[in-house]
Amino acid sequence: MAKYREILRLKSLGFSDRNIAHSVTCSRNTIPRVLEKAKELGLNWPLSDEMTDGAIEKLLYPKEKPIATTNRMMPDCVYIRK
Repeated sequence: MAKYREILRLKSLGFSDRNIAHSVTCSRNTIPRVLEKAKELGLNWPLSDEMTDGAIEKLLYPKEKPIATTNRMMPDCVYIRK
């Protein structure tokens, strides 16, 4: 899991994306994606103590809805084999 709190904190201090990526040991491409999603959600540093990395991750990347099952009939394998 990325260190979302640390990413937001370091960006508020003016660090470059490359330096932040090196500091939190994650991909250089992860930093702008996290910052863009945080900006869309209005997350700014300083964050409250309730906003843990897990809570931030749930806000930034909500779980997608499961794929809906269809009402298709399964083929008759015995008939096909004959």
